[in-house]
Order: sequence, then C-alpha cells, then structure tokens
Amino acid sequence: MSETAKPTIAALRAWLKTCPLIAEEQEATGAAFRIAGLEEEATAFSIEDSPGDPVLTEYLSGRDMAKNYLFLSRREYGEADVLAIQNSGFFEQLTDWVLAQNDCGHLPDLSECGRDKQSLSVSVTSTGYIVTSSAGSCRMQMQLRLTYYQPR
Repeated sequence: MSETAKPTIAALRAWLKTCPLIAEEQEATGAAFRIAGLEEEATAFSIEDSPGDPVLTEYLSGRDMAKNYLFLSRREYGEADVLAIQNSGFFEQLTDWVLAQNDCGHLPDLSECGRDKQSLSVSVTSTGYIVTSSAGSCRMQMQLRLTYYQPR
C-alpha cells in the first residue's frame, strides 16, 4: 500500500456516515464515529476489523477479496421496553439501508485505497445485538462484510 492510500476501513466508515440514520443520530446527540475505539458516552459509533479469510477467489488478473468489520454503537439502555425497541429498530433500519445501498450499487468508494480496488458488495453477516450492558448504556454491534476486487 502506498503512503497516500487509505485503508478500506476508512472508506467503509465514510460510506456509513452517508446513512441518514447515522447522520441524524450524530446531529442529535453529537455522537463520535471512530475507527477502533468506542467511547463510553451514551451514544457513539465505531468500526473495527474482524477476523476472516481475506481471499475469496483468485484470477490471473487479481483477486476477489473480503474484509469483515464490526459496526459498534454505545446506546442508552435500561429496563424500559421503549429503549429496547429503539435500539433494535436502529439496527433493523441500518440493516435495511445497507442492503438497499448494496442492491442499487451505491458502495464504498475504494478509489483512494490503492491498487485500483473496486467495491463489489457490502453485506450484513450478523444483525445488531447487545454485547455488554451497564447502568444506563449498552454496547451493540452488527457484522458487515465488504467484498472487493483487487488487481495484481
């Protein structure tokens, strides 16, 4: 990777930030959207690498590659059903947005990621679920997979 090429995780974060749902929450709550660092605030976002086999298919001209990511969110949490419904609804709507963007071919721009990488798809491999909870907040996550072509 050249000095000026940005990682695919940065391209995926930029793409996710175009989601109206995330933009709305950031505007309403001031939530940060970090790479590999979820803040302890009531509402925050992060994206992190997740393990997986990176090579899907080999061609003479290049490879179909895949990167797995975790989209994490710190959210308000409590005994009230209304909070559980809001949290579940957020991840359900985010899943719908990712699938709709994939279906219409609006994918992360990898043009700055070096080696002429081209996005092929973004999929949701696990819907949103609570990982940990504490007084007043919980950490939720969903798993995403970015598939792309990388020439040799």
